[in-house]
Amino acid sequence: MTTVFSQTRRGSALVMAIWILAVLSVMVVSFAFEARQQAGINVYVRERNRVKRLIEPGRVLGEIVMLGYSEAKEWSEDEDEKKLDEDDRFYREKRALKFDTSCTIGPILMDEDDEDSGTVTVEIELASSGEGGINVNELFSGGDQQYKLRWQMILRNAGIPEDLEVEVTDADGRSTKRHNLMNHLIACWNDWRDDDDNVSRGPLDENEPEEDDGAETPWYKEYYEEQEKSYRGKSRDVAKEDRRMPRNGSIPDIKELGYIRGFRDFPAVLTGGLLHPDEEESEENPRLKGIVGLLGTRGSSKITITPKTTIDQLMTIPGIFPEDIDDQEDNLLLAQAVLDGLKSVPEDVDVDATRDWWPYKDWQDLCKRVEDIADTNAKLGDEAKEYIEWQASDTSEFKMRITAESMGMRHEATCTCHVKDKKVRYTEWREN
Repeated sequence: MTTVFSQTRRGSALVMAIWILAVLSVMVVSFAFEARQQAGINVYVRERNRVKRLIEPGRVLGEIVMLGYSEAKEWSEDEDEKKLDEDDRFYREKRALKFDTSCTIGPILMDEDDEDSGTVTVEIELASSGEGGINVNELFSGGDQQYKLRWQMILRNAGIPEDLEVEVTDADGRSTKRHNLMNHLIACWNDWRDDDDNVSRGPLDENEPEEDDGAETPWYKEYYEEQEKSYRGKSRDVAKEDRRMPRNGSIPDIKELGYIRGFRDFPAVLTGGLLHPDEEESEENPRLKGIVGLLGTRGSSKITITPKTTIDQLMTIPGIFPEDIDDQEDNLLLAQAVLDGLKSVPEDVDVDATRDWWPYKDWQDLCKRVEDIADTNAKLGDEAKEYIEWQASDTSEFKMRITAESMGMRHEATCTCHVKDKKVRYTEWREN
C-alpha cells in the first residue's frame, strides 16, 4: 500500500513538473515573440523616420541642380568628362535639365560604407513641357494680348463649334437666353480673372451691342450667391462653398474654373464628354475633349517644345493653329511635324550619340527642321515665336519628385517650385 502511494506521489510530481515546464515554455515563447515583435516595431519606426529624414537631403540635391542649371554648357564631342566631373559632380544633371528640360539625380546611397543607409532619387522636369503647361492666369485682358484668340483655339480644339449657341440662365435667375458658348465662356473667365467690375464680351460679337456674356452683370452677385437655380428645367442646389464671388485676380487651383459661370453650367468643357450629358450626341450636343489637362495656374503661358508636349498644346499657339477651320487637318499635320522635328539632328552641332531627340535652338532651327519633314502645305506663322520657349528660363516652373527608400520602405515628396533671386521658391509641397 505504501509502495503504491509513493508511486502515485511521484507520478503526480512528474505531471506537475511537466505542466510547470510547459507553462514556462509558453511564457518563454511569448516573451520571445513579444521581443521579436517589439524589435520589428523598432526597426519599422527607425526606417520610417529614416526615409522621412532622407527627403531633406533630396531637396538639397534638387536645389543644387536647379540653382546651377542655367550655367550648364552644351555637350561637346571633345569634352573631358573626368575634368568636368571633378569640377562639378552634377554637371550631367544640370545639362539635362537645361537642354532636355528634365533630369534624374540618383539613386544616391547616403553612406557609401553602409548599404542599409538608404537611397534618395530626385526627378525634376520643366512644368511647361508636359500636360498642364499653359498658365491660364495669363490668358486674360491684363495678360496675353491675344488671350481671346488663344481661348478660341483651346475651345475649338476641344470640339466646340464657333457658331454653337446654348440656353443659359440669366444672371438674375428668372429667365434664360441663348448665348454663343465660346463668347460666354471666354467672357465669364475674363470677368472672374480681371481686376475690374466691367462686363466682358466674347471675341465673336465685338461689333454687336453689349450683351451680358460675362459674369459681372448687374445681377452677378445673385448668380454666384444663389442657393438654388434652374438648369435645363431641373432645379439643383448649389453648395455654400460653391457660391463664390469673382476672384478679380489669379486663381491658385485649376479646379476653381468649375465655380465660374458657363464652366459650372457645362462641366464637360473642363472634363470632357457630351455637352449635355442627358441627351443624345448631335451637332447641338457635341462630344468634347476636356481642356483642364492643358491648363495650369503658374509659370508661363508659353510652351517649351519637348517630346512630352502634346498636339493639343501646340494647337493653342497662333501661327500653328489655323484661323480658318477648313485648314485644321493640315495644321494638325504641321503640329505633328513640330514634334517629329525634335528627332532630327540640327545643323552645326556635335552629335551626341546618347540622345534620341534634340531641342530646338531658335526660331530658324525650328522652321528649318519642320520644313524638311512636314508633309503638308501649312506653314508656320511668325506669330508663333512669341509663344515658344526654347529652354528653361527665369519664369519657368519646375516639378520635383523626391523618393527616399530604406529597408523596403518608401517615402515620396512632390512639389512645384521656381528659381528667383538665386533661391528656390516652393509654391506647393506634398508628402505621401
